[in-house]
Amino acid sequence: PYLTAYHKGILFAKPEFAFTADDDVLTDDGETCPGIYVAHRNVKLVPLSNRHVYDKIHIPLNKLLAKIAGIEYIGEADEKVLRDYYANNPVYIAIVAGHTMIPQYIYQNEVEPFGDIDGDGVDDTFYYFDGGTMSDNIYADIDPIRYDWSSTAGDKYSDKFPYLENMVGRIIGWDAQDVSALVVRTIFYYDIIKNMEKWKNTFGLLVGGGQDFQHPPIRMLIANLMAGGQAEEPLKLDTGYAEMQILRTIERIIKPLGFNYKVAFSEEAMLKGLSEDDMKRIKHANLLNKLLMSKRQIMNLIGEDRVKGKEILESSNFIFMNGHGSVGTMAMYGNKIVASGIGGPIVRWVLEQTVVPLLGGFMGPGYHLTSVGGYEPRSVEKLNLGPSFMFIDSCFCGKINGIYPKTSITMAYLHAGCNAVISSTTGSNIAGGYLEPKRMKPDIPPIPKLKYLKQKYLDWPKGKFQDPHFGYLLYENMCKVLKEKNATVGFALREAKNNYLPQDADWELWWSPPLIHIDNPLLAMSILEGKEKIYRVPMSQKGTMLPSKYTTFFEFTLYGDPAFNPYVPGETN
Repeated sequence: PYLTAYHKGILFAKPEFAFTADDDVLTDDGETCPGIYVAHRNVKLVPLSNRHVYDKIHIPLNKLLAKIAGIEYIGEADEKVLRDYYANNPVYIAIVAGHTMIPQYIYQNEVEPFGDIDGDGVDDTFYYFDGGTMSDNIYADIDPIRYDWSSTAGDKYSDKFPYLENMVGRIIGWDAQDVSALVVRTIFYYDIIKNMEKWKNTFGLLVGGGQDFQHPPIRMLIANLMAGGQAEEPLKLDTGYAEMQILRTIERIIKPLGFNYKVAFSEEAMLKGLSEDDMKRIKHANLLNKLLMSKRQIMNLIGEDRVKGKEILESSNFIFMNGHGSVGTMAMYGNKIVASGIGGPIVRWVLEQTVVPLLGGFMGPGYHLTSVGGYEPRSVEKLNLGPSFMFIDSCFCGKINGIYPKTSITMAYLHAGCNAVISSTTGSNIAGGYLEPKRMKPDIPPIPKLKYLKQKYLDWPKGKFQDPHFGYLLYENMCKVLKEKNATVGFALREAKNNYLPQDADWELWWSPPLIHIDNPLLAMSILEGKEKIYRVPMSQKGTMLPSKYTTFFEFTLYGDPAFNPYVPGETN
C-alpha cells in the first residue's frame, strides 16, 4: 500500500488472480492435472495457466486502464483505441507478487520447448530446465492476440512485431521483509546515495569466459563421434568475441554514460579466489595432487589477489554481468581453469584445445576448482551491495516459477541490496561467439586467429566493432534511453524492447549457443550423448533464427520498481 501511496497510484488486487493446479482446474477433456503444480513442469497446465492469465488478469487490467483513461471498454473490440492511447501515454504497472499469485505467461520456446513441439508424438519438454519462456510482457501489452503463446506471438494492432504500451516490473524478494526493504530503498534512493560519490559514478563490467565459439571440422567430427551423431553446437574455443564485447561496452556504453569503470573477464570475474591456505590444503589432499598439480598455475588464475568479482560488485552503481548461468548459480570461469590441475602449461593448452571443449567446457581436471568463486545465493547474499541497477545477460537467472525464493540468484542480489535487476527467465543466446565477417560455417585454422589479430590491432583501436545482438543489444538501447531521457528503468526497458525486434530480426548468424551453466556433470554427459537434448535445429547456412530473437523480447524481466530512476553521472534529480 505505501508503494501505491508514494506513486499516487491504484492498488489492484483480487484473490482470483492466483493460479495453481487445484481440482477445479480442468483440461478441455475434463481431466485434472495431477503432479507438479507449476505449468512449465506440468505441460497440461500451460494452456490452462495462460488462459487464466488472459481472461482473469489481462482483460480486467485492460478494463481498469480504460476507466483511468476515460475510454469505453466493453470487450476486445475496443482494444484498438485503448492501445493507441497507452502507446502515447504509458503507465507504470508494478506486480508485487510471486508466480502463483500473479502467474507469468508462458510462450513456446524452440530451444527449451514444452510439450510435443514437432508433432512426432513425443514430449520434447526439457524438464531439467523446464519448458517455455516465462514472461511478464503480457501485463504491459494492451492487445496481445488472444490465446497465442507461440514462440513468435504477436499483437492484434501492431504493424509487424509485438509492442509494449506500458511499463512493467515485478517487485519480489525472499519474504515480505525483503520486499519492504526494496520499496524503501527505492523511495529513499537519492537520500541513500547522496554521499556515495565514488560508488554512484562507477560502472562494474563482469564478462565470463566460455563465450567464444568455433566450428573446427576435425574436432567437430570427434564431437559427433562422441555424441553418437548428436553434436549440433559449436565448440568453446577462443575467437576474441568476448574480448571485443568488453572493449565495445567500454567505448559504446560506459564512456557515453559518463561512468568510471571496473572490468574483469573470465576467471578474474569470479566472486572470490583461493587463499594460500586453501591452495595448500588442495595441493596436499591426495597423492595425485601432490605429484601433478601446479600450485602456481592455479593461483595465477584464481588466487584471491587475482579475482575481482566481489570488489567490483560492492563498489558499482551500474552492473552488467554476462556469463553462463542457471536458476541458482552463475559462472564466470572459462576453459583455462577447467583445463588446469594436471601438469604444466603445455598439458593445460592441449586440454584447453581438445578435451575441455569436446566435453562442453564444463568438464575437466580443474572443474572442481571453480566452485570457490561461483555466484550462488548463499555467497551472493553475504555481499554488501549498494542500491545498484544490475543487468544479467545469462540463462535462467530470472526464473521464479516454481522456485523457492532463497534459491534464486536474482532474488539473492535484491536481498543483498540491489534496487533493480533485469534477468532472463529461460535460456539466453550468445550472438554467435565469433568475429564478423564469417563467410562459412567451418573454422579452418589459422583463420580465426588471424582475424582476431587483425581486428585487435587494426580495427578495435579505431573504434570499429561488430554490432550488438540479443540481450546485449537490449541493454545498450536501455542505457541510451537512461542517459538521453533521464528515464526510469521501466521506461528504458519498454523502449529497448519495442525497438529490439525491428533492429535485430533480419540479422543472420550461423549459430546462437545458450548461456546455460550446467553444474551437473552427469547431465552434461547425458546431453553430450544425446540422451537429454536441448532442442535445436542444425544449420548449414546462415539464418535469422527469429524465434530465438522473440525469446529475447519475452524473457528479460525487470525485478524491481519500474518507476525507479537510477543515477547517471551528470544528472540532477
